[in-house]
Amino acid sequence: MTYSIPAPAKVCFFVCLLVAPALAQNLQTGAPVAATGPAYDVSVGYTYLTMAVPAAGNVNLKGLDVSGTVSLHPRWGITVDSNYVRTPNILGTKHIGYLLTFQGGPVLYPVDHGNTRMFVHALAGMGLVDGAVPTIGASYFHGWQSRFSYAMGGGVEQTIAGPFAVRVSGDYLRTAFYNSVGAVEPQNNFRLSTSFVFRLRDRQHKIVLR
Repeated sequence: MTYSIPAPAKVCFFVCLLVAPALAQNLQTGAPVAATGPAYDVSVGYTYLTMAVPAAGNVNLKGLDVSGTVSLHPRWGITVDSNYVRTPNILGTKHIGYLLTFQGGPVLYPVDHGNTRMFVHALAGMGLVDGAVPTIGASYFHGWQSRFSYAMGGGVEQTIAGPFAVRVSGDYLRTAFYNSVGAVEPQNNFRLSTSFVFRLRDRQHKIVLR
């Protein structure tokens, strides 16, 4: 005696075969995997700099700082920084002075806690210095000098709301300028900047169940 399976039962059987794997996949749980991408931000702010004039003294300059950073990893990234500061008078010479730098380099984030993170950076590039050096009596030597420059320092960044943050940084900046006899000497400068940061893209996290 033979027994044939009714057509409706066959249909139900094949539907179960198709649906069961899908249900099993949806019910399966596992550790989430985070897929991340680079983050981008730009900043603009105020800079105060103490510039050393070779064999003459120190001059205080004020100006603007603009930078951009690409964070390729939660702990490190690459930053490009441009800084312009000036003063209307160099050591009583009545000659204006300014310092313009364009630098780039790695930035590291050793501490990242909630909305606060600390960073250190090492930058290198070009520095253009225009200034004056007093000589004898009321006379002075003035000119400009463009040389390799570098900066090392760090700071802290605090998120305010959404993509906005405040960044405070300080660093040692090495440039070069003439002394009173026209010879080029290194300058040891100290710089403090306060900037507003806008994050164009924060780090992305995509959860994938497996």
